[in-house]
Amino acid sequence: MHGFPIMKRFALISGLALILATAASATTAIDNASNYGGSWTNNSTGGSGFLNWTISNNNNGGPLFAGSFIGNSTSGAGNINTSGVSFGLYANPATAFVDASRAFALALTTGDVFSFQLALNFDNGNKGFNIFGGTQGQVFNFNVGTGGSVSASSGATLNPGSGLGYNYGGSDAVFNVNLTVTSSTQFSYNIGRTSSSGFQGTLFSGTVSGLTNVVTGFSYYVSGTDSGSAQNNLYINSLSVVPEPSTFALLGLGLAACALRRKMKVS
Repeated sequence: MHGFPIMKRFALISGLALILATAASATTAIDNASNYGGSWTNNSTGGSGFLNWTISNNNNGGPLFAGSFIGNSTSGAGNINTSGVSFGLYANPATAFVDASRAFALALTTGDVFSFQLALNFDNGNKGFNIFGGTQGQVFNFNVGTGGSVSASSGATLNPGSGLGYNYGGSDAVFNVNLTVTSSTQFSYNIGRTSSSGFQGTLFSGTVSGLTNVVTGFSYYVSGTDSGSAQNNLYINSLSVVPEPSTFALLGLGLAACALRRKMKVS
């Protein structure tokens, strides 16, 4: 009587499980501030899966001061450092601005999760990030200023609505941002916050729909803060894109079933 021995069956399933676990944790893009040797300027690049940074500002050495740097996020906000450093942006006063934008090497597809961390303190001026969708341009904005908001643009639809407010309170605020592409026309967003005081937990969550282009890039910005205090800076770190684990789980289960069935037939 032919059969597939239990030990061989166990070994096959274990091997497939290991492959599945490895695939599920695969990272298609990753970068952090420790990759930059202490300098973050226009056309800098690091990590993998992203194109070069485009950084613009109107710094003129006074009266406007704006720019980018690599530094310790705890000097002005919460701890999001890797090897003691984060990306940083500053712009003061009034009409000063800085913008750091970047594109993905490959546009995001269904199941991809784009994640990063932000740290900030004072809520004067404007600090935040934008998400871009190809020729559609900016499709999502998260902004912290005097009160905070999320909004959609370029024909996209935000659910729930914009202007949800920003509950300040906590000089060491850290924002954990996760954007998940759920289809060719929609992504979901979850922006959580932690701090030793004030709000902790999910601050904003919902979906952006009505996209006509896949998610292709993003930017971070600061404008019009009231001084050069480190507490006015925006800090960014730990950028990554990973496939959603459930996508691999379904694929892995199918492969495991097919492989096991084929092996049992020929044994």
